[in-house]
Amino acid sequence: MKDFDELKKLWKVQQTEPVHIEGVCKKIAQQKRKYENRLLLQTIIVALAFVAIFSIWITATFVTWTSHLAMIIVIACLVFYLRIQIVDYLRINKSSSLLKKPKEFIQDLRDYKTSRFKLNTKTYQTYVILISVALGLFAFEMYFVLPFWELLIYIAVSIMWVILCQFVFMKHYNNKESQRLQEIIDNLERVCEQF
Repeated sequence: MKDFDELKKLWKVQQTEPVHIEGVCKKIAQQKRKYENRLLLQTIIVALAFVAIFSIWITATFVTWTSHLAMIIVIACLVFYLRIQIVDYLRINKSSSLLKKPKEFIQDLRDYKTSRFKLNTKTYQTYVILISVALGLFAFEMYFVLPFWELLIYIAVSIMWVILCQFVFMKHYNNKESQRLQEIIDNLERVCEQF
């Protein structure tokens, strides 16, 4: 009983630290801006990759039809991903209802986080499969152009690259993006509790 009384005293003495709304809003705005900039950079990189691969497809002379099919698959994947990046960038950039309707903004961010998680897991699986098929189709071209040992190197590097992207880079990227979005949501929830 004595321990319980001491615990009650400690509870009364310990005060909750007030949230400074101005500071939290600045931090949220900074996090949002960083996230927007990262999405914009990714969008630019994908656009440049699209231009590079399309120009290679137009200017290069391929021996087999499988190479053309591989290029079409890769370009279709890039166009799909580019569209998603642009839509996501515009969605985050235009979300200015931060203080006007914070609960709606929090729900919108939660929905966005869920959609990005789906993109980075299920949709990414389809993307990896299609890119792997394209690399396999392009291997037929390499068979006619490269010596056998260089073809084996191409196949080994392609397999290692797909495995690295799937199990290392994407896992790290997904965790980091989820953490950034959750941090913004947590800060907004702290502000909402003050109201």
